[in-house]
Amino acid sequence: MQVIVVKDITKFPQSQEVLSISDKERRKHSQTLLHLASSRTFQTGTLTAVFREITEAAAHALLVQRVSVWFYNQEGSGIECLDLYNIHNQEHTFGQVLSKANYPAYFQALALGESLHINNVIIDQRTQELFTTYLSIFEVISLLSTPIWVGNRLLGFLCCEHCHEVREWTGEEKYFAGAIADFVSLTIEARERNAAQLETRKSEALYRAIFENSVVGIAVIDQTTQILDMNPGLCQMLGYSREELCSQNFTDYIFQTQAELDNYQKLLGELYRNFHQHHAQQHVEIDRRFLHKNGKLVWAKLCISVMPNSDNETELLLVIVKDMTEYKKTELQLRASQVAAEAGSRAKSEFLATMSHELRTPLNAIMGLSQLLQHEIAGSLNDKQKEYINCIYSSGEHLLTMINDILDLSKVELGKEELSLEPIQVVDLCNYLLSIVSDRAHEKGLKLTHEIDPAVKICIADEYRLKQMLFNLLTNAIKFTISGEVSLIVKKADQGITFTVADTGIGIDPSQFKFLFEPFKQLDSKLNRQYEGTGLGLALTRKLARLHGGDVTVTSILGVGSQFTLFVPEQEI
Repeated sequence: MQVIVVKDITKFPQSQEVLSISDKERRKHSQTLLHLASSRTFQTGTLTAVFREITEAAAHALLVQRVSVWFYNQEGSGIECLDLYNIHNQEHTFGQVLSKANYPAYFQALALGESLHINNVIIDQRTQELFTTYLSIFEVISLLSTPIWVGNRLLGFLCCEHCHEVREWTGEEKYFAGAIADFVSLTIEARERNAAQLETRKSEALYRAIFENSVVGIAVIDQTTQILDMNPGLCQMLGYSREELCSQNFTDYIFQTQAELDNYQKLLGELYRNFHQHHAQQHVEIDRRFLHKNGKLVWAKLCISVMPNSDNETELLLVIVKDMTEYKKTELQLRASQVAAEAGSRAKSEFLATMSHELRTPLNAIMGLSQLLQHEIAGSLNDKQKEYINCIYSSGEHLLTMINDILDLSKVELGKEELSLEPIQVVDLCNYLLSIVSDRAHEKGLKLTHEIDPAVKICIADEYRLKQMLFNLLTNAIKFTISGEVSLIVKKADQGITFTVADTGIGIDPSQFKFLFEPFKQLDSKLNRQYEGTGLGLALTRKLARLHGGDVTVTSILGVGSQFTLFVPEQEI
């Protein structure tokens, strides 16, 4: 039996034609890709020129009317056209924006980061919303959109738009569009890499310029303290050349005892441990003396930081060396001056204390005898004699107050004053003070008021000294107030009590505040003539307040009045 195989080859010529078209299309695509790969535009041109060449090449290779490059905006809320080429009029346009809010379905499809090959945009759900307001205007029927990735970032899309009729996108066309999108990606990557390299070179040049021109010394050393690099500032500071210092041990130039060297090594060890354990402190600051080449000592402050080496395994030390020689000289001079000033102050205070004691003895005799004469124990006196005796007694009383203030001030400055802390009833204290100054206030026609916070009951302080401080403030306020009122205001404060003496007096220029609490200081010679006083009261008050752990502060407006506030902190007996 004979078997005959019969095959229908009617469509064979048609298949051959399709294969021929496919080969022709593949060759055209390959030639386009080769042309783009060898184009100088990619090496020397701007991104705009690159995009223009890519869109033109893709449009002619795929025979589509419109090819465009779209990138997401910075917020990711839309895409912007960076270049669109229309093959019919051979024109490039750009700048059109599509908003994510207006086309949610289309943007949801784009977000997948995959190619969109849509044969009919009218019926496809992903592009129906885009057709009415965008695609139909340009008679776009078929759409091929390919993502542009740079690393893990989806930057945008290469979009090919076929107009007037439905087009079925072939696998070859999809592959070619992906290759074109890759060209865009490679271009962006190359530009970013070149930009990063340029910035790195700029940074290196900048830091090298800082390194070379810094007025402080800079050294890079390894874990064995061997000097790997140094700047001219360090060479000049130590008097050695770069060649002499290179590869030497940094510690060889530090003038130190064995104990100081051990401490230096300990600090470096702690620095390395902190660096490896990711502690906050990754640098140390120490003061050291360096030995200059000429034999002189150079005082310096070292700031040592750990920095990783290029191999990311070993660490290097960055040492900043600041010359502190002149500063140290000045510091020593100031310290010597301070010691001399303190010695002079102690001598002054001791002299004043001694003199105060010596003056009190004859002064007590003068006041005692004048009191006997006032009481006419030695015989009767006429009016003129009584006037003289009263003048002698009041002058002696004033002089005794001044001597007592000097003695108290001297004791505080010498550190010999000891406080006797005890609980004090604040209301009783205020009533007592107001009663003893009321006559002075009434003599000048001043209104004397007080206000005590109900929350304030007890104050822990030295009662005699607290009375002395408040008496000084009240008498000062009365003395410098011509008319109006003087008030004592007591309030509970954070961790203590405030006693504020307010007046409607002459006020003080704020520029004079710094002189207020200096002993024997009156703010103005005119005031010195008009108002009696030595200026000891406020100086003593502040020192006593600070001895309690508190302070005295002032606010004032010239011609309006002043407020002096004594703060007494909470104490434990």
